Amino acid sequence: MPAPDPNIEFYDDLADTYHRMYEDWWGFAVHYGQAIATYLAAEGIAPPAEVLDVTCGIGTQALPLAAKGYRVTGSDLSERAVERARREAASRDLDVQFITSDMRQVSEQLVGTFDAVISGANSLTHLLTDDDLMLDLAQIRSCLRPGGVFLATIRDYDKLALDDSQGPAPEHFGKGDERSIVIQAWDWAKDRRTLTTNHVLLLKKQNQDCWDTTVRTTDYRALRRAEFDDALTASSFTDIRWFLPGHKDPQGIAPEDQTGYYQPVVVAKAR
Repeated sequence: MPAPDPNIEFYDDLADTYHRMYEDWWGFAVHYGQAIATYLAAEGIAPPAEVLDVTCGIGTQALPLAAKGYRVTGSDLSERAVERARREAASRDLDVQFITSDMRQVSEQLVGTFDAVISGANSLTHLLTDDDLMLDLAQIRSCLRPGGVFLATIRDYDKLALDDSQGPAPEHFGKGDERSIVIQAWDWAKDRRTLTTNHVLLLKKQNQDCWDTTVRTTDYRALRRAEFDDALTASSFTDIRWFLPGHKDPQGIAPEDQTGYYQPVVVAKAR
């Protein structure tokens, strides 16, 4: 059994204010869902196919896919994020099944298999060791039907590690008392294999000239594409393809131009 994930507290604490990190969270989610749906459709996975989101958070991927007619199950290690995802689904009259589970154990809580499994927003790189990554990929593979599709989005660590990036520029959202500021400061390990994100969220207090400030930290593995390709191949995945923002693939999908996707996307098929 894997050790408890240290990120539970990070995402539990963030669940209620997650939307404040966007100008329009639901608008972003709809756009995000369209991007993922475009890739799934290119692989022959169209509604009403069954999709499992193993890192669903508050529903940023799962809900818009359900709105398009996919039969969606969402799973996340954060109970508070899952609770909020259920509320967001109910408020939009969307039928999505949610469970709370570490992605390294998810198949043990599910019955049956899926046409596709997805993991968005760089979530897989919270798995810092080879053992945890391989355990997770084995779980994902067991959730897929033969020929099923696995889709994940991951930061471009091949580029970021070379650039010595210290984090994105601060972002400002909202107006008046709804203003928020998001800051990320990255601390890289000396070997450039992992980084700690110091995540700062400032929220304007209602009718006051002051701000609530919360600082949270979480760790990521700077997973290179070649490393992930090897792990996928060893986990019985084939036909592995990467789509980088702004670069067209032979099928004509251009993440930045046609779907607006902002991170590299990897697609693979279960043997």
